[in-house]
Amino acid sequence: MHSPSAPACGDPIVQLLNRLSSVDGPGMSGWDLVQAQLTELMVFTGSPCGFIGDIVDAACGQLQLHSAGPLSWPNDPRQAPSTLWAAVLDTGAPVVNNQVNAQVIQGVQSFMGWPLLRGGQVIGIVGLANRSGGYSDLLLLQLPPALALLAGSIATWQAEHRQREALTALALSREAVRSTEAQYRQLFDVAGIGITRLSLNGRFLDVNHRFTEITRRTREQLLQLNHQDITHPEDLATDEALEASALEGQRQRYSLEKRYVRPDGQVVWVMLSVTLVRDAQGLPLHFVTVSEDISERRQFEEAMNSAKAAERANKEKTDFLSRMSHELRTPLNAMLGFAQLLRVDPTNPINDVQRKKVGHIERAGAHLLAMLTDVLDLSRIEAGGLPLNLAPQRLSSVLEEAVALVSNQVTQSDVQLLLTPPTEDLFVKADQVRLRQILVNLMTNAVKYNKPGGRVMIEAQGVRSYVVITVSDTGRGLSQEQQSHLFEPFNRLGAERTSVEGTGIGLVIVKRLIDLMRGRIEISSQVGIGSSFRVWLPAALDPQPSAADSVHGRLGARSGWSAFDALNPGTLTLLYAEDNVVNVELVRQVMHMRPKWHMDVARNGAEAIQMARASQPDLLLLDMHLGDMSGLDVSDVLARQAETAGIPRVGLSADAMPDQIAAARERGFLDYLTKPLDVSRLLTLLDRYAEQLIAQGDEEESAEG
Repeated sequence: MHSPSAPACGDPIVQLLNRLSSVDGPGMSGWDLVQAQLTELMVFTGSPCGFIGDIVDAACGQLQLHSAGPLSWPNDPRQAPSTLWAAVLDTGAPVVNNQVNAQVIQGVQSFMGWPLLRGGQVIGIVGLANRSGGYSDLLLLQLPPALALLAGSIATWQAEHRQREALTALALSREAVRSTEAQYRQLFDVAGIGITRLSLNGRFLDVNHRFTEITRRTREQLLQLNHQDITHPEDLATDEALEASALEGQRQRYSLEKRYVRPDGQVVWVMLSVTLVRDAQGLPLHFVTVSEDISERRQFEEAMNSAKAAERANKEKTDFLSRMSHELRTPLNAMLGFAQLLRVDPTNPINDVQRKKVGHIERAGAHLLAMLTDVLDLSRIEAGGLPLNLAPQRLSSVLEEAVALVSNQVTQSDVQLLLTPPTEDLFVKADQVRLRQILVNLMTNAVKYNKPGGRVMIEAQGVRSYVVITVSDTGRGLSQEQQSHLFEPFNRLGAERTSVEGTGIGLVIVKRLIDLMRGRIEISSQVGIGSSFRVWLPAALDPQPSAADSVHGRLGARSGWSAFDALNPGTLTLLYAEDNVVNVELVRQVMHMRPKWHMDVARNGAEAIQMARASQPDLLLLDMHLGDMSGLDVSDVLARQAETAGIPRVGLSADAMPDQIAAARERGFLDYLTKPLDVSRLLTLLDRYAEQLIAQGDEEESAEG
């Protein structure tokens, strides 16, 4: 058997345990060991005073107190009305008092008392006093392993002491011997910890009742066995080495954590304390062992370690997903970005044949992007790493946003979308971004799987404490068999044999997002008639109007005309921080469509900071991964300088993880554009910001006039 892996040797608790284990030596009595260990504990905690309380009368709570240091402790802990350690005996819990009344015990300013437990029973008390600065909760958390070791030594000392008393009584008379043996057997059997006597070769000579419970064997069975017969094979080598060192006189006693194997194969962990008993001439007689079942403690420690490992794994998975998102979106940015430029660039128009080919590129890229987004979202949901901000949302606004996002798809298909606007006072408790994602997914499916001339109907209503959003279609419908597999990942229910593109995980994400928002989804469908999806989400009250401006408010409202009509070429400056040459070229081509803007490029974070300080741009466009630092780091540096703190910042990155976007918004970013770049969205943002600058200029001129 071998002990579990220990912490690093530099850990103070490990050093204390090593000192407590090493104070033993040949010829030391059990009490000598207890005193030496108490001294080590006082040194470790910086306590000039300490005591060991041996319970003399458990019923009355009387202690035999043994002091270390200058203080003298009364043997009756209940003498004073405000006792320092009577509560330890009453509750079996540690007591800390850093403001001791001097009238209780003279000379005591601060005190910590700790019950010494074996098998769930209090066998004594350890007390420490007058530590400089008092006693903290940290000590309460650090000391249990050391106190468990001290308790084992005290238990061994107590066993030795009581055994010597019994042997003395045996010498007085035969009747006294028989009486003492009966008392010893009673104490031996009712002890709350497992006690055994072993021969020098390890055979069981005697066992108490608690040890039979721990090992799940009868006393008769154990007396036919050697302790090696029930020891876990991996712990045998350690056991044998420690026994040999005791027989060779290197140590009188030792403690270790080991495993016993029960008859059914179940493993039980015990804290084992072993003492070698010698006769008056110093010759070895037998071993006395004390075993305490620590399986629950080990399970708790393993559970904590597993939880920490799972937390690390989730963080690593989130980091991996972030990197994957960035690495896959970067080439898609070039592909879709330049495809959009070919289609919308008025200075270099393309013919219908070329436009059709570009459309194929955009559709293929969009499908790949959708599949990437779905896979990453599903992975984050399963890893528990998808942050949600559940707050009251005005349903009419979210529905309008979702309808706008699928409008192009509706326009390109022979399907009619009918929205019944909900009342303005209908609010739902949800994450705005994820609710919009749910609605867009359901509407997109209703359009994709509809029939020519079909309809998609959206309506919502309050039902008691819920809001029910229904998305219905007049499409092909689903059979009962298909409905039973509807929310299985990558199962497209036969649609993979059609020309309709999809990933097979959109509805899986929808269901799991709804579950995370404490709602549910229902479906009713008939083949050839259509389907209805009903989303139930908790209703919410109308929140107080927010004082914070929205992103679009900060950028100004869209007025329907281009602000560039009022600007001269190169009037406004955009500083773009990006370390990827292809991405820079894409944005440069987009900027050609807005000649009133002048674009400067910073190839890394340090260069972006330097250029922003040298000449403040009108707008700073930041990638989140710049090689030498992140876009958030650049923003933080500029925000700390008064002259650059007011520069408007917009994120543009392939890192489309929601927590990254949320972090940018918390730092004051006006907007966060994701790659692949939506060219029209960037142009709209530039137009809106130009309009805001013009409006500000007009206000300043009016104020001066």
